[in-house]
Amino acid sequence: MSGIVGLTEDRTKKLESIYHAAQKRAWDGREVLQKCIEQNGGIQLSREKREAVASVFSIILWGELAAWIVSADLAERIEDIEAKMAATSQTLDEARHFCVMRDYLRELGVPIPPLDPYSRLILREVLDAESVLFKLVGMQLLVENAALAIFKMVGNARVEPVLSDLMPYFERDEARHVGLGVNYLPALMANLSTYEVTKLNIYQARLYTLLFWATMLLKKDFDVLGLDSNESTRFSLRLQVDIATQIGKFSTQERARKTGRAVYVEPELLRKTHSFSIDAFQPRPGAHVPGWQRSVLNMAQTVARLGARALDVADPA
Repeated sequence: MSGIVGLTEDRTKKLESIYHAAQKRAWDGREVLQKCIEQNGGIQLSREKREAVASVFSIILWGELAAWIVSADLAERIEDIEAKMAATSQTLDEARHFCVMRDYLRELGVPIPPLDPYSRLILREVLDAESVLFKLVGMQLLVENAALAIFKMVGNARVEPVLSDLMPYFERDEARHVGLGVNYLPALMANLSTYEVTKLNIYQARLYTLLFWATMLLKKDFDVLGLDSNESTRFSLRLQVDIATQIGKFSTQERARKTGRAVYVEPELLRKTHSFSIDAFQPRPGAHVPGWQRSVLNMAQTVARLGARALDVADPA
C-alpha cells in the first residue's frame, strides 16, 4: 500500500503497538525500587550530593505529575482510537513514574526543594494549553524529551547506583511516550495555516527559553554530581531535530518551497549553531574555560537567579 493511505495505515499500526508494548513491558515500581536499593546496599551519598540529586529530580517528580495529568486529558480528548490507546497507556506509566520517584526522593532523607519558577511556568503552560496540539508538542516533544536526556545522563554517569539502575526503566517508557507525539502530530499539523504554525513556533520558543534559564539554575547541582550536561543537551537537541523532521516541521528544501509552511533548515548550519551555543553555556566537565566564557556563564547564572526571584514575587507558588 502506498501514498497517504499507506502512510496513515503505518502510523495507525505504530500507535496501536505503543499501547500493546506498554502492557507487555509494564513493571512494578515498588518492587523494582526495592530491588535496586537492596542490590546496591542503599543510597551511598554525601549530604551535599543528596541535596543536589533532590534538586534535579524534584523537577522530574513534578514533571511526572504534570505528564500524568496531561496524558489523562489527552486520553479523554483525542478522537483517534489508536492514539487514545497510546495516551491511556502513558497515563499509567506516568502514575508509576511519579510514585517511584516520590519514594526514591524520600529515601534520600533530605528536604525536597520546591519547583523553580521557570520549570513551574513550563509545566503550567503545558497544563493550561487548550488545544491537543499544543499539549502534545509541549509535553511529548519538550518535557518528555528533556526528561529522557536527564535519564540517559544520570544512568550513564552512575552518580548514584540506585538511581542509575532505575533510569533504564524510566527511559524505555519515555521513549514510547515520545513515539505518541511523533506518530500522531503529523495528522494534527497537516492542515495548519501559516498563522497557526507561527503561534506554535512562538509557544515552543517560549518553552525553550524557560528551559534554558531553568538549566542555568541547575548548573551548580550538575557540577556537584559531575554530570555532563553538555552531552545531555546535545542528545536532547539531536532528538528534537530528528522529531521535528519526522513530523514535517523541518523538511526538504523542495517540500518547504511547495507547501510554504514547512521550515527548511540546513542541517550542517543547525549542527554548528547548536554545538557553539552548547559549548558556550554548558562546557564539558574538566574542559578549559577561558575568562570571557566564565564571565558569560556567571552573568547567565546571575540573570537566572534574579529572574527566578522576580517570578516568585510576581507569581508565588
